[in-house]
Amino acid sequence: MKDQLVKSMRRAAAAVVLAALVASPLRATETDAAEHSDKAERTPFQARLIVAPTANGFQSAYLAIPAGKRLVIENVSAIARVPEGLKMEMNFFTYMDNDGDGVGGIEDIVFHRIALVEQGTFDGVTIASANHKVLVFADSRIGETGYGLTFQGRLNASTTSGSQGQLTVSGYLEDLPVR
Repeated sequence: MKDQLVKSMRRAAAAVVLAALVASPLRATETDAAEHSDKAERTPFQARLIVAPTANGFQSAYLAIPAGKRLVIENVSAIARVPEGLKMEMNFFTYMDNDGDGVGGIEDIVFHRIALVEQGTFDGVTIASANHKVLVFADSRIGETGYGLTFQGRLNASTTSGSQGQLTVSGYLEDLPVR
């Protein structure tokens, strides 16, 4: 009886371990250009970009990525400060050689929308913010063309008062894969 109980407990433990391995996002998969290699060196990176739109046309800020590097963004944080009654739309876009052809085309650009949540109005200034855990890849170069990250903000109407949008990105830099 005791031996059967021990065997049953071992089988149950093995089933739990197997189920955890099957469900784990860390299990081995086919190698992909976007996957991080444990052998690749990671350099911590963070930056803040600021825009100050005054109307419904986009204002942009550009972040250059160091040559030969890929920026891997793991978190974005944003804040918008606008006159009471206005709202700000924010997004950023990056490039990655998705099709591996060495030519930056429309298939290599990705837009990332930032979902802002209004926090309230303080002294006539409406604050909205966001904080998102993400996994975004941004290559510094595709073929012979350099790329970076572009942050954009626009208002839903014109204003003569000040407005400001800030985007903070955090993650790391790694070497671009050799193709």
